[in-house]
Amino acid sequence: LGGVKVDGEWMSGWCDEGSFHEYMAGWGKTVVVGRGRCGGLPVGIIAVETRSCEKHIPADPQEPTSRDVVEMQAGQVWYPDSAYKTAQAIRDFNRGEGLPLVIFANWRGF
Repeated sequence: LGGVKVDGEWMSGWCDEGSFHEYMAGWGKTVVVGRGRCGGLPVGIIAVETRSCEKHIPADPQEPTSRDVVEMQAGQVWYPDSAYKTAQAIRDFNRGEGLPLVIFANWRGF
């Protein structure tokens, strides 16, 4: 979304150079949420992660037989944690910030 440098040359993305900042990156990894600038205007962005991701579920410290679990999550699927992350981002962008919202929706089933 934010573009990258390839061999020292800037390859533009959807946002202005250096302006995209991912929000809540550690969870709900099948959706990418962040803030950026498009033509200098601030926007909230929600996009689908097309690659598979790992979801880490830590062991319960109160349960001696509990173990860490790592689950694979397919890309382009809206899992409950990703759906909650999307709803939270929409609320945050709208409530105090009043940001225009751009959604790159490519979820399976839509």
